[in-house]
Amino acid sequence: MKQVFSLLGIAILLLFAYATFNAMNFGSSTEQSVDDVIIELKRENIPERLAEALMFKTISEQDKADIDYETFVALHAYIDAEFPLIREKLTKEVVNDYSLLYTWQGSNSDLQPVLLLSHMDVVPVVPGTEDKWLHQPFSGDIADGVIWGRGAVDDKLSVFGILEAVEYLLDENYQPKRTYYLAFGHDEEKGGPDGAKKIGELLRDRGVKALYGIDEGGFVIDGSIAGLERDIAMVNVSEKGYVSLQLSVTGAGGHSSAPLAETAVSILSHAVANVSDNKFPVDTSVLTRMGEAVAGELLLYQKAIIANLGLLEPIIEVVAEKNPLLNAFTRTSTAPTMLSGSPKENVLPIFATAVINHRIMPGETIESTMAFVENAIDDERVKVTVINESTDPSPVSSTTDSGYLIITKTIQQVSSEDPVIVPGMLQAGTDTKHYVEVADNLYRFIFTKVDPTENVVHGTNERVEVESYLNTIRFFVQLIINTDESQ
Repeated sequence: MKQVFSLLGIAILLLFAYATFNAMNFGSSTEQSVDDVIIELKRENIPERLAEALMFKTISEQDKADIDYETFVALHAYIDAEFPLIREKLTKEVVNDYSLLYTWQGSNSDLQPVLLLSHMDVVPVVPGTEDKWLHQPFSGDIADGVIWGRGAVDDKLSVFGILEAVEYLLDENYQPKRTYYLAFGHDEEKGGPDGAKKIGELLRDRGVKALYGIDEGGFVIDGSIAGLERDIAMVNVSEKGYVSLQLSVTGAGGHSSAPLAETAVSILSHAVANVSDNKFPVDTSVLTRMGEAVAGELLLYQKAIIANLGLLEPIIEVVAEKNPLLNAFTRTSTAPTMLSGSPKENVLPIFATAVINHRIMPGETIESTMAFVENAIDDERVKVTVINESTDPSPVSSTTDSGYLIITKTIQQVSSEDPVIVPGMLQAGTDTKHYVEVADNLYRFIFTKVDPTENVVHGTNERVEVESYLNTIRFFVQLIINTDESQ
């Protein structure tokens, strides 16, 4: 027995030594030694132009028949009027009637081009919540140094930030070395099938292969939320895939006074419960990558935890079940969202359906997700089918290639707060999925500080501080300059 305890003690000491070694050698940084850059924006009425753009109700309604497409045409005309140098010197194409593609031709065709991506559509305001807005969602109000309205963050902020940056550079007689494509979709909030997808196909057919593309999907946030003293610039290098699976069961029907031992609803209910109870396996690769970026800000015991996530997966598995955010970052998520059965309470259902939404981790696919669900159900009476638009996870973009290094350098140059730059993963979706074939790497980041606890994206009282918006423009100005200087 003493020998057993002795061996156990040695094993624990070796494990402790291994964990400590990992912690001491954990962490990497893409931060570069750079000087701050001051960009003086000279154009007048910059905040007012964005505010006025927010007055255009370019809403992606659930039913396409309810979308006011003429509002998009009006926004196009507004852009033409407010950005005369872009109108004069860039090539503009209207893609599939309502999306925009601008080409800013570079002087050196041997250099790979770059994609500057965004979208013009916004989500609807939830009916009945209008009185909860401090300023009406389409008023275009500027008050107390803040621009208010739907689209102020998602995502007319980027559309007009890019336009203002290019107009600024044109006014400075700047001639880019690389070609820049400004691509603004009109239906990102519906998955982008008619907008960004068509632009991506057009660029693919023209043989475009960009150095990188940058789109929405990450912000600068207060680091104290994660227990850090410095702010965090979340540059998302990947995003989860998306699939909704419909579970359907066909039953005999009949009167509820003489029910069968199992009805379509009871069979379906067991299937939904089985899928919910059988969690997808934990994958700590995203947390590890993010942890490496912030390692310099952590205490030794915190490093020890992050550096040894692989050893801690059984614990993470338990904790993730009770922590939605941790769950989202470590596994393919499972969310039963819809159920339907009999049209009347005393009629046995002939047909019962449920919909389960999954956000798929990189490394998995729609096919593997469906196979996992079918295996969890293990009942031939339940049919599983894919419904609606679905996408596999995006490829994980490089954190060592020039595109990422250019972005991180630019963040450091234009930021007065010196944020920690973290290569994250976006749980939601962006238009970047439609540009995978035309860019070496795709990144999701807007240089704008937001408070994630206030839920301004898609939420009530969407807004952006004027100074934060001006910094967005400065970021895009410097990003273009830095990209041109890179070989």
